[in-house]
Amino acid sequence: MSDDNNTGESFIGLLHSRKFFCLMGAAFLAYANISVFFGFYDHLRTLPIDPADYGVLIGALAAVALLVRPVISPFFHAGNARPLLFLGTSLAVASLAAYSLAGGFWSLLLIRVLHGISFAVVGTALMTLIVEVIPKDRSAQFFGYIAVVTLIPNTLVPPFLPLLNTLLGGFNQILLAFAALTLLMFPLVWAIEDKGTGKEDQKTSTGLTDREIIEDLRDPRVILLLLSMLMLYCGHALIFFFLDGYGRSIGVAYAGVFLTLSTIGEIGVRVVAGSVFDRLDKIRLSIWTLAGLAICYFILAHVSGMWLFFGLGLLFGLGWGIAMPVFNGLMFDVSKPRFRALNINLGLQMFQAGFFLGPIIGAPLLARWGYGTIYHLCAGLSLLAVMLMLFNKNKKLAAAQCIDKEMENE
Repeated sequence: MSDDNNTGESFIGLLHSRKFFCLMGAAFLAYANISVFFGFYDHLRTLPIDPADYGVLIGALAAVALLVRPVISPFFHAGNARPLLFLGTSLAVASLAAYSLAGGFWSLLLIRVLHGISFAVVGTALMTLIVEVIPKDRSAQFFGYIAVVTLIPNTLVPPFLPLLNTLLGGFNQILLAFAALTLLMFPLVWAIEDKGTGKEDQKTSTGLTDREIIEDLRDPRVILLLLSMLMLYCGHALIFFFLDGYGRSIGVAYAGVFLTLSTIGEIGVRVVAGSVFDRLDKIRLSIWTLAGLAICYFILAHVSGMWLFFGLGLLFGLGWGIAMPVFNGLMFDVSKPRFRALNINLGLQMFQAGFFLGPIIGAPLLARWGYGTIYHLCAGLSLLAVMLMLFNKNKKLAAAQCIDKEMENE
């Protein structure tokens, strides 16, 4: 009992620490300079660019980040994450400022590529630093808090863009303002302590070798979790990209309220029930959550009434709000300390992969069979993830609440 109390006290102490505040502040700013592009499509319409090229320009940032992050992740470690975060922030500020110089397709594409690289560097370095402070017995709760911080910009920034456009005089001026805001990351990163003197710190303060990377990726627990996360995020992306049209097709106005309710559900369950995530068997919790999401997807494919439609938005938010931090917590739990930063970054990469593959899978299904087929597919993906997690559990490949004896011996 006293150990539990000590753990709780140390976790509360972490939440009130300067390091936690600086890391969460940096994460908020990193995602704020992405959420500002909610109005990017309207900006493109003011430029002499063929509308057929809009999709390339909009998706370029995510595509570059998707390609770059898994390549650079093995080279990031506790010893170099802070200087690389400075570098990534500098690139992000320069990219935001450079948008005002772009007047055509190729110049804007170059800036989008640079911005995508900066986002990959910032995200990878930031998560490498965050992994170093995550409590071993509060991993899912901690990831829940991180997710809340990164969701807030998407909730706060878009509604204020019309006002900022009026006050500042255009989208380019808004980006310049956000470039200035992003400069606040420098003092936040500078204030993060860089002690790294303990035995555990020394193990994570050098880059991974090729042999270590292969060893890590041969771990079935890691692969099963990554595949399960990809299934989850593909379903999430198919909701995000095709919900508006589906709402109109069934006569539901303001389908965007669905996503607002889901965001409320995600934030609410993580804040209110986050401490429970680590007390339960994470494997079992993820299985039940994925099964619940599969049921919700099936109902969504056949929904007709507005109230049930919006009610499902809240239920999806609760499901995503549980599944995402629990998956990240599991990845943290099953990874050796030396591999944690890499594996967590690969897990986050599954989110990008899901949002890349989702539209590619969904568009032809929609054209041939309609919206219902898309959400039946989502239900199938969730059930496939359930099977992967059952295999994980039955083969005893992932003990969600304990660390390998080999790790303990290290």
